[in-house]
Amino acid sequence: MAQSPAQNTSMASSYRSIDHVMLRLHAAEPLFQLFSETFGLPVAWPLQRTDFATYGWVHLGNTDLELWAATANGDLPDHAQPPLIHGFALEPASPLAESLEYAMEAGITCKPPRAFQSENSRGESVTNFTNSVLLELSAPSCCVFFCEWDRRAALYPWPETATPVERRAQHRQALQDSGGGPLGITGLHALRMGTPDVQTHQHRWWALTGSQPGHPIAVMPDVCLELVPGDHLLIESLSLSVRSLSIARAFLSSRHLLQADSGDVLSVACEGLQLHLLETSPALP
Repeated sequence: MAQSPAQNTSMASSYRSIDHVMLRLHAAEPLFQLFSETFGLPVAWPLQRTDFATYGWVHLGNTDLELWAATANGDLPDHAQPPLIHGFALEPASPLAESLEYAMEAGITCKPPRAFQSENSRGESVTNFTNSVLLELSAPSCCVFFCEWDRRAALYPWPETATPVERRAQHRQALQDSGGGPLGITGLHALRMGTPDVQTHQHRWWALTGSQPGHPIAVMPDVCLELVPGDHLLIESLSLSVRSLSIARAFLSSRHLLQADSGDVLSVACEGLQLHLLETSPALP
């Protein structure tokens, strides 16, 4: 049984959690159906179809998963076309300006914050969220950024009476009430990221997260980041924790979704993405 990374107290100075992980896809519908219907994950954002993208969100227990199929992928380099785990957003622990200051102290520069606005039901223009990319941790193939949601965010289809924190708590409770769905999913456990310069990225992530040099990088108390040599900065795989590997194995096998089985880790047939399942112990107090 895999161990969760140790509690990280320093990261609270900069961010509270992984707000969401982004998938770039050729089509959003197949995986949205797989995650929400077959795997029974709570829908955090119903599937939307616009002239620029088709997208939807599901909840994993400790973060959300965004499925995004753009009408054009010219922003992505040739070596990182869909399907792609494109990056993840960090939820600031305090006002965004303070998180940006902390990142600078850790030696990481950020793009100027960009606010995204829309009208609420009363016709008022309100800020939904504000993003700022952490430049030294990002590349066109891998985007890591702060995402600060406004309490009054009025994005459809979310009710304006519920704050982003309240909505996530409701989704988390729904997943717990269902026992994690037929796979028994409890949350995101690890991200595996390839990088041309492992040492430099290790030092940057140690500085941002407060993880001790020489120890696993704890992006959250229960989520670790594994850096491995690679030609490009690219998230290679996601690992989810499950309550019982034997139950998850039986479910995947019965639906011909078990791509590989090492005994301790299951690989899910997932439209060309690397998605793994494993049993983990609870995060340390």
